[in-house]
Amino acid sequence: MGQQQLLLLVLATVIVGLATVAGIQAFDQGKSQAANDALTQRALSIASDIQAQANKPSQLGGLPDPADTNYGTSSDGTDAVGVANAIGFEGETGISAEGAGEGAECKIKITSGDSEPAVQCAGGNAESSVTATVTGLGTDDIETSFGSSSV
Repeated sequence: MGQQQLLLLVLATVIVGLATVAGIQAFDQGKSQAANDALTQRALSIASDIQAQANKPSQLGGLPDPADTNYGTSSDGTDAVGVANAIGFEGETGISAEGAGEGAECKIKITSGDSEPAVQCAGGNAESSVTATVTGLGTDDIETSFGSSSV
């Protein structure tokens, strides 16, 4: 009877150990997915704010029409700093991405002469970076597309 009890005790210990390892792995995967989701949400939120400012007339604090200026090269609100300031940020880099872990941040990027601002978010506990691009500024069909890539 003692050997049978010992065998059951060892078997129960092994099963509990395997369940603990599986639980830790599931938690880590969930944490990484939550960080990726937080980055995606933050990038889309900032891109949505850019869309809202683009639809607002420049006389009311909105972004200038891309047809009237050369985005990315001037200091009249069409560079990344101007776009960031228009939506309420102090600068185009170092925008916090809450919920994605420590060190996660976003930045607004506009390629010189391009009228498509992009929001790039990375870091924290996320396994991928997220980019949201705002297209169609100056038209009635402003769209946001996004993608992610492994870090």
